[in-house]
Amino acid sequence: MGWLFGDNRKKVNTRQEREKCWESRDLFFGCLDKNNILDVRTEKNSKLAKSACSAELKGFENNCSNSWIKYFKEKRVVDFKKKKIEQEMIENNIQPLNLSPQQYNSMQKK
Repeated sequence: MGWLFGDNRKKVNTRQEREKCWESRDLFFGCLDKNNILDVRTEKNSKLAKSACSAELKGFENNCSNSWIKYFKEKRVVDFKKKKIEQEMIENNIQPLNLSPQQYNSMQKK
């Protein structure tokens, strides 16, 4: 589908290519962490990231496909929010509910 949308970024098909993508992601996200930038999907933070982490961003974009880049950026924010909620639960001594899908669905119907 790359020809349809003009995606000229490298596809990550082999194990080596995937590992290179993951390594580039980790370097880029490490730089974001050092600069207190969480969500690079916003225009403001995107500009900050380009300024503070240009080399790492270039490596991430060159070594990962568009779909992987989009996924990793979204997952970064989701993981942060999940960790924050889990920390708040621990601080407030709240036990998580371990529900099966059936139990959850039956609760939703009530």
